[in-house]
Amino acid sequence: MATITKQTLSLDDVEPDNEYLNCTFTVSNELIRINDVVFDHCKFEQSNFDRSDWGYVEFKGCDFLNATFHKSYLSNCKFTNVQLMGADLSMETLVKKCQFHDSNLHYANFSETKMEDSFFVDCNLVESSFQAVTVKKELAFNNCEINQIDFLDTHMKGIDLSKATFDDLIVNPELIKGLKINPWQAGQIVAMLGVIVED
Repeated sequence: MATITKQTLSLDDVEPDNEYLNCTFTVSNELIRINDVVFDHCKFEQSNFDRSDWGYVEFKGCDFLNATFHKSYLSNCKFTNVQLMGADLSMETLVKKCQFHDSNLHYANFSETKMEDSFFVDCNLVESSFQAVTVKKELAFNNCEINQIDFLDTHMKGIDLSKATFDDLIVNPELIKGLKINPWQAGQIVAMLGVIVED
């Protein structure tokens, strides 16, 4: 894998099997189709990545603040120390076998996405939205802060919150079957559902 450092390039010029370090990418004029690339502390001048396709791409220390990825496809991607606050991956985006590590996803929107075999580790997902998400296999939140995360209209089967931290969740009680939680969280969930537990 070749390393390209401190250059300004168009996203259209990105080639597979390259690592881009501290590069700046200008706005793409074509549909984005990127595979087998590492972006390390790169800057992206555009914020609209709708209908883009990313396969086996690793992002390290990049900034996608308030970026949109509507109707996009992310497969086998890894995000490490990435700023995704307010990012919008809603509207039929497919997230398959992706990992999010040490990233800020406060207010991120994953509503109406399809998520397959993906996980979040050490991430901030406070007040993020996962409404009407279709989960295939597993979706795990390990050591993540997910207070007030919104799972309305999402079937919770396959979702693992047992290692996450929260005071409050937004869920449909009738869709909670199959959700994985730890014993301490069980009391929180029962309270959220309005059940009164007496000693």
